[in-house]
Amino acid sequence: MQGSVGAAPDGISFIDVAQNDQWPPTTPEGVRRYLTQMVEKTPVSLAENAAGVTARVLRVDETVLPVLVSDGRAGKASVLSPFAHHVLYPVHEISRRSKLLGPRALHVILSPLTGLLKVGAIDKAVFVNHWLLSGAPVPDLPPSSWTGVITMLQAEFPSHGLIVQDVKPELAPVYAGALAQAGGISVPTRVVYILDPAKPLTGRKLKKVRHSRGLARRLYAEYSGDLVSTGLGPAEVAQVRRLYRHSNIARHSDLNPKYTEAFFDLAQHCGEFRYHVWQAKERGKIMAFNLQRLDEAFMHWSSFGTDETARERSDRSRSLYELAVAADMVTCEEEGLLLDWGAGAEDFKRFRGAAPHAQVEVVFFNHLGPLRRFAWTVLAQLRRARSRQLERSRKRSKDRSASLG
Repeated sequence: MQGSVGAAPDGISFIDVAQNDQWPPTTPEGVRRYLTQMVEKTPVSLAENAAGVTARVLRVDETVLPVLVSDGRAGKASVLSPFAHHVLYPVHEISRRSKLLGPRALHVILSPLTGLLKVGAIDKAVFVNHWLLSGAPVPDLPPSSWTGVITMLQAEFPSHGLIVQDVKPELAPVYAGALAQAGGISVPTRVVYILDPAKPLTGRKLKKVRHSRGLARRLYAEYSGDLVSTGLGPAEVAQVRRLYRHSNIARHSDLNPKYTEAFFDLAQHCGEFRYHVWQAKERGKIMAFNLQRLDEAFMHWSSFGTDETARERSDRSRSLYELAVAADMVTCEEEGLLLDWGAGAEDFKRFRGAAPHAQVEVVFFNHLGPLRRFAWTVLAQLRRARSRQLERSRKRSKDRSASLG
């Protein structure tokens, strides 16, 4: 699969993660530790439904970009599968909310599209700047660098589409523009909610937001005595994994990443991750956790886990999900970070001051054959039409709310 790295533009190369001198000297220790394990032990060591994915690290001047290469086979987490993300996850969500449209009916309705996407092998892809998480930092690269990066990767992986996920054009217009200039096509994915804790909360209209923020700070302080202050041993790591799977897999979807104990153990040794782990007082057993991923500007990933009996073991009235939300908001306030809160629970997030932002993935497929280009083109057009429809719906809802307020 590998092409000639020697043909890469100056300053762009894959590195041997075991060689100290190949890493940029400014690479944080935690980033290096995390990416080294992902490369050497492969992503499936960190997420069970990442089988068939390999990892490499691309160095572009003094910046490192994780590159995940998928074999295109089914069964992967939605963050590693365009088909799962654009088809399977929506089918799952719609069928959960609808009494008329079950998974079987939806698959029949979508069969022409799914047939095209499968024949077009959209899952055979290389994910650029992918950290095996939902959300990724904006690379600190000159816009002109992206043409060279994409040219090299197309030569290295001629049978794979190239995908840069989690791009927010409103918040990172230079980044989005550079990818477009390099030949990328934007495919709308979802609307995410971004909280800026530094934004002033003055005026009568924001009274409820101020109340929610104050409640979050009090809730976080109230539970501070339950935080585990020492490192997690093997039994605690196993419990964190169990709580994650209960909250994110069993109660939601097995299309979410199935993180392993190795992932949760690795995270506590990388400074870019931050744990909050709360224990039940009566038995000292972990009742909930929240794991955050921070960079210089954003908290762009947070994962919460608990089980059905956790609230019963607590002597307080607020839900443990609200506690995790409070931890996110307080951390961002203290660190001066923006909070990328992801999609879903729109009213809950808006009432706490978060604002909606369109998110896209930028895809490079011009080097592929005609059928595969056609599949991606159709998908992009359908997602754009759906995005415009949702935007009109949100605008009407906002106008109605304004008229009532």
